[in-house]
Amino acid sequence: MKTNTTFLTILLCCMAHMSFAQAAFVLPSPTPSDEPITLYIDVNQTNGGLKQMLLAHPEIQDEVYIWSWMPSEPIGGNGSWGDSNEERKLVNEGNLVYSWTFVPTEAYGVDGPTFFANGISCLAKLNNGNDFPDDGVGEAKTEDLKVSIIPKLCDAKFCNFPLLGKQADFLSITYDNNQELNPNLQNLGADECYLFLTAYFDEFGFSFANYATQVVTTTLPEMKLKPVTGSPGFFRITIIPEELFPNAPGPIVSLKYMVLKPGYTVSGIPVLETYTFISCTD
Repeated sequence: MKTNTTFLTILLCCMAHMSFAQAAFVLPSPTPSDEPITLYIDVNQTNGGLKQMLLAHPEIQDEVYIWSWMPSEPIGGNGSWGDSNEERKLVNEGNLVYSWTFVPTEAYGVDGPTFFANGISCLAKLNNGNDFPDDGVGEAKTEDLKVSIIPKLCDAKFCNFPLLGKQADFLSITYDNNQELNPNLQNLGADECYLFLTAYFDEFGFSFANYATQVVTTTLPEMKLKPVTGSPGFFRITIIPEELFPNAPGPIVSLKYMVLKPGYTVSGIPVLETYTFISCTD
């Protein structure tokens, strides 16, 4: 299915003005991980046999597929090199520009941090990616294409930066009190926002330690979130997790946390946010 001329003109104009103009890119950028995005491949800007084949054979310009392997192979697979999965067929936008619209976490079966950290590695090919008869230009594909992803700014109640980190890294937690549904924590003042923090040392939750009790937490300056300048209702704290738990029995696997204010504690089983550390070593 081809798009109309107006859309193609706008798209090509956008491509011409993108400072990072390249053969493959995603829109929107910054990019969400759990909403629909569109990957564009401009075969005009590629090397490899596919460009020459499509120019020489306009009748096959609607038969282009994506072959992707990062951040993982797409759910359902790419198919085989000689017979691509029909779900991987690209939309012909015209002028050798092709697109694929998808939700990253659903299409690749990975979480947002993995998507942002790895980006998209792919190429475009004909259904049969082998040599095209009589053309002598090699396999019916582009070169490998790498698309780096600029993450969309988090708009959740709690946002962590970086999305992936180690226990020795700085970790910033930003809290949007405007989204708070608990009436006991709404409309917090500048000196009322504190972070209750628990470190877990195994993935099953058997080994853990609270930084402090709920009551003590709201007396500790190092656990106070500071208002974010220019963003009413937003609070932020930056910590180095391993420094807060110097006597940990082992590596910190994850942190769980919640917001408290002086004079308010949570009874029963609280709802905690979770930050999981990457386990790779230097």
